Amino acid sequence: MGALAVHLKATYLQMRVCIWGVILLLLLGKLAEFIVGLFIDSSQSRGLSGGNILILILPLIAIVLPLIYYKRIVHLGASREHYFKGLLFVFAVYAAAIAFINSLWVVIEWNVLRNYTTPVNLISAFHWNDFGLAGSFLYQTAFYLMAMALLSMLISGYYHPAGWLLWALLITAIPVGTAIPSLRVHVVSFFKALLFNGSLLAGIGFNLILCLVFVAGGWLFTRGRTH
Repeated sequence: MGALAVHLKATYLQMRVCIWGVILLLLLGKLAEFIVGLFIDSSQSRGLSGGNILILILPLIAIVLPLIYYKRIVHLGASREHYFKGLLFVFAVYAAAIAFINSLWVVIEWNVLRNYTTPVNLISAFHWNDFGLAGSFLYQTAFYLMAMALLSMLISGYYHPAGWLLWALLITAIPVGTAIPSLRVHVVSFFKALLFNGSLLAGIGFNLILCLVFVAGGWLFTRGRTH
């Protein structure tokens, strides 16, 4: 556990500029929104929820760490397995932290701030709050982990032709799938199962299955990295 804590501290030091940059932008944006609200009627405001903006930290972590942290820790003598396990632990901690903040923030918005602002909250949009505080937290954590594992896998495969192929498939899959009527229904069903699943267990399970697939792909790329 001590080694994992070292990973967490080291990656925070690596990412602290990005993390605090996002938080600073959030605070400045909310301050500007508050000042403007003093002079105009902002009761119909539909900006994005402040808690949701913190989600930007997660893709930054999933992109930056495989590019920069990998080189530093491997050059210090750590094995690729050690690096990869530490990376997954860091992903889990940050995904759970952001999910916890958002789960509490949506409650505050609905019970305290709803008379002053009406932002769009992704938890409400995806109906994750229908599962209660604990269910919303678990669904978010599973989804965030899956998304971070996907990004990390794609970034880790930048040196390999298979990685570029995955990028090409991902970029073309959604536009092609939505443009062809026979495929569109499957694309819609996929995202419905992923984001709008009416069953908490099924939604979490589907996200975790994809997460495991992307983790396996990420490990295959990481195992073969030489730089």
